[in-house]
Amino acid sequence: MPVGNSRHLTLLVILFSGATIFAQNADIQTMDDAALKQHAAETVAHLHDTMLDPASFVLDGAFVTKTDKKGKRSVCYEFRSHNKMGGYSEGRAVEDGADDNRLSVYSEGNGAGGFQGYDVGWFAPCKSKNIAHDITAEVAALAPAQYRKTR
Repeated sequence: MPVGNSRHLTLLVILFSGATIFAQNADIQTMDDAALKQHAAETVAHLHDTMLDPASFVLDGAFVTKTDKKGKRSVCYEFRSHNKMGGYSEGRAVEDGADDNRLSVYSEGNGAGGFQGYDVGWFAPCKSKNIAHDITAEVAALAPAQYRKTR
């Protein structure tokens, strides 16, 4: 095999493997419960790996919303991790069905706060009145196998 083709093959393998690391825009609208929980675990692993101190990451909640008027559902996450000062900072994330399942992360400093059931800090799809299922236990059990950074 010529050297030029080998480089293209290597680049293709790198690009393909990079695409499978985190499929952020997966279609959560059509997933069954098992696939949705697996997808949520992959999202939690992504959140874990992007933390300043991944070893301190704690998943506090993972929730699936009811479908909205357009038939879209979202997945909401509550988590915390050590900040630069050594204390815990809370964060929230949502894969918003109304926004093409785009993952948005909100930290303590930009409006997140409170707890599920107390709506301060939750944005529209994740308000307590919209929560259909708590999938925290299942996601917390599946996520560690997906972590890329060691604890």
